[in-house]
Amino acid sequence: MDIFIKSTIPYPIQSVYEAMRDHMPKLVPYMPNIQSIVVENREQKGASLHLKNRWTPSQTEIPAVARSFIDAKNTYWIDHAQWNNDTKVCSWRLEMGFMSERVHCTGTTSFQEIGPDQTNMIIKGSLSLNLKGMVPRLILGRATKSVEAFVGKMVKPNFQKTTEALIQYLNANQ
Repeated sequence: MDIFIKSTIPYPIQSVYEAMRDHMPKLVPYMPNIQSIVVENREQKGASLHLKNRWTPSQTEIPAVARSFIDAKNTYWIDHAQWNNDTKVCSWRLEMGFMSERVHCTGTTSFQEIGPDQTNMIIKGSLSLNLKGMVPRLILGRATKSVEAFVGKMVKPNFQKTTEALIQYLNANQ
């Protein structure tokens, strides 16, 4: 599953970039589908900042075909992000709280100035799932689609909602 979201944020690039990099947990009140975002690690190395954030969704319904191998208490993900302050690009990898060795989600978020008070935020990524050896071959295709859709429902809308939350946060704090 490909992920592509391009949004125009009506704020200067530095404000947008810093809010996304440094204030992500403060966006939670503007994201009804997220219970919490916790910064677990923050490490600066030159022009690069490594962040590890734990995202917990508000509520998720696990599809019937996946209930035997997904525990509801593990429906969170860890966002491993490397922010490059020179290029204004964040490379990220999401680690799911369940089946982390079978779910792969990676990508980039880039920030481009398009005017003094206009910034494009472009999210590009991919989500893939491998259930081979975990479910019978007979239902592998159906199970893969079902679990991929479940993971997609957890992650993809949050990319879209993050833009809306970011604008609300900046409106309230600028």
